[in-house]
Amino acid sequence: MRSTYFSAEEFLAQRRPIDPVRCFRQGAIERAVSWFQTNFSGQLIYAVKANMAPGVVHQVAQHGVKNFDVASLTEVDLIYHGVPNANLFYMNPVKSRAHIRSAYYDYGVRCFSIDHEDELEKILTVIEQAKDLTIFVRLHCDDSGSVLPLGRKYGAAGEEAVRLLQLVRQKAERLGVTFHVGSQALHPERYGEAIRYAGDLVRRAGVLAELLNVGGGFPIFYKDGDPLDLHPFVSNIENSLDALPMVQGGEIFAEPGRALVAEAESLIVRVDARRGNELFINDGGYGVLYDAANCDWVFPVRLVGHEDTKTNIQASDPAELVGFELWGPTCDAADHMKGPFYLPTSVQEGDYLEIYKTGAYGGVMASGFNGFGCYEEIDLQDDVMASNFVPLSSSAEIQSAEVIKLIS
Repeated sequence: MRSTYFSAEEFLAQRRPIDPVRCFRQGAIERAVSWFQTNFSGQLIYAVKANMAPGVVHQVAQHGVKNFDVASLTEVDLIYHGVPNANLFYMNPVKSRAHIRSAYYDYGVRCFSIDHEDELEKILTVIEQAKDLTIFVRLHCDDSGSVLPLGRKYGAAGEEAVRLLQLVRQKAERLGVTFHVGSQALHPERYGEAIRYAGDLVRRAGVLAELLNVGGGFPIFYKDGDPLDLHPFVSNIENSLDALPMVQGGEIFAEPGRALVAEAESLIVRVDARRGNELFINDGGYGVLYDAANCDWVFPVRLVGHEDTKTNIQASDPAELVGFELWGPTCDAADHMKGPFYLPTSVQEGDYLEIYKTGAYGGVMASGFNGFGCYEEIDLQDDVMASNFVPLSSSAEIQSAEVIKLIS
């Protein structure tokens, strides 16, 4: 069982850890799930790949999420044994025959995603033409403006999509439509455009869908300033639903991963050296800070105590903060996080930093490269820095152009 502290300061007053520390905040998951349950009229599917930590998965389920996007047999097994009566959505459009067989026969998975006729034939052959399938056809859509576009890899389009919709309608018990507007989507209108495009293809195919999954991509705000307003993203979905021909009582889903768990973790790291405005820390791009090194994420960060005084020396005046680059502990020059990460000018070797919003794709991307990658784990009870799910300081709605300035 993990030890619990109110804050990183309280923890560091008792311990000066050598290894980086993953800090879990259960309340952050409850707040994020509650926001979507309140503001989105459909059901949630948690994208397990964002964070597979059993405690995180348990918290997501405990707060009412019963649907899970499992993209591998490992994730299927994790949810099957960890969340009783969970609904498993195997949403990876390309799967091995062995994994399809095991998912269906060993774990009772009945919901799959495809984007090609060959994948449909593969599934039907492996499970011997079973009639109890729900199959989502993944469509290609405009994912421009997202930080991490995904359309080059997956998605059927045009006449190929029309043909696939028709085939699934003939072979599966239920037909679903899905797409992905890209990870960290910056343009709320992309969701509405994708739904309308899907509606056009469904009408051309002459079919009706039972399910719509609008995918993930809901962005998390990382930089300093006001939290990012997700209301325009949800409203673009809600206002476009009539464009998709569906059976009466059709089901609507969204598939957030990052948005549900990013705030559930922070990371405490130690400064091992300072060279000018460059800090060498004990975790980096081969660890929880993968996105900071490879996607240029600028996570919120603060100094949580000097080594000599063990007290908080956080600067209150922004003019006293300096932009730092960070280097991870491995010998690879790619282990670099350019930031800038703004910290007090007094930061020095032996100090500790708390880096926020590392709960999405942090722990799952961490490796043991160069012998690093060991983490202590604790629970914290204080709040996250710059939460997405608190009221904005300004009542004005953030529009797309402003969203781009905030995230990019």
